[in-house]
Amino acid sequence: MSTWESIFVEELRKITFRHGDPKSLSNYVIMVLGVPSKAAEKKLDKSYESGPAIIGEYKGISVSIAPRKGGTIQLESFLRLIPQDKTEYIIGLGAVGALQDNIQIGDIIIPTEAVRGEGMTGYYYPSDVPAKPDKGLTDILFESSLDSNTRVHTGTIFTTGTLLHETDGLVEEWHNKGYLGVECEASALFLLSQYCGFKSALVLYVTDNPYKKEIFTQNFCSMLKAIRAQRHAVRTIFDTIVRIDNQEYQI
Repeated sequence: MSTWESIFVEELRKITFRHGDPKSLSNYVIMVLGVPSKAAEKKLDKSYESGPAIIGEYKGISVSIAPRKGGTIQLESFLRLIPQDKTEYIIGLGAVGALQDNIQIGDIIIPTEAVRGEGMTGYYYPSDVPAKPDKGLTDILFESSLDSNTRVHTGTIFTTGTLLHETDGLVEEWHNKGYLGVECEASALFLLSQYCGFKSALVLYVTDNPYKKEIFTQNFCSMLKAIRAQRHAVRTIFDTIVRIDNQEYQI
């Protein structure tokens, strides 16, 4: 007999994709997490919509882009619907608030771990299970990110369950613990991908620094830096896909 979970997942898949076919999703899925997806979509040739996803080609490689609003529920409600026999790699694209003095607006962060400050992953794994991306995929992302003058940081970030309650006290605590940045989806992306059997990694571009109370909308120069960083993050993802597909690396 089917479980309630499997029945509900299948029903949500039908509702979410409507006339689209989830089996049309590519081996590479780019999850765009709470940020504009146009920069990624413009990279695709022969693109078309399949439910909430955009599917196309990049240098002859089939790539799917899944734009999602911010938050772990939005992430879960797509990631759990991806057929496990069609997709192998999930690469996230998102924004992050820096927590250290040396990280500036316009920098890139490629996390190697995300502290589980959200509430979702506790339903999937015990609290002592770390939320880490696939190491091989993360290493390729980092190497691909070095092909420009953008500053790139790797390390641990904090995934919070709140968007508007990042108090000065919390920011100070996260800073003192050495976390590079704070955002809302990374730990869920890593552990849900692990749960579903996907290899996942994440590229984040810095749009603000809560510790220094800086945000990209404060001046035109910062806005340009954030836009350029997003483009660099997108280019990093697509370069990584090409390197994997050309079998330059074994993951």
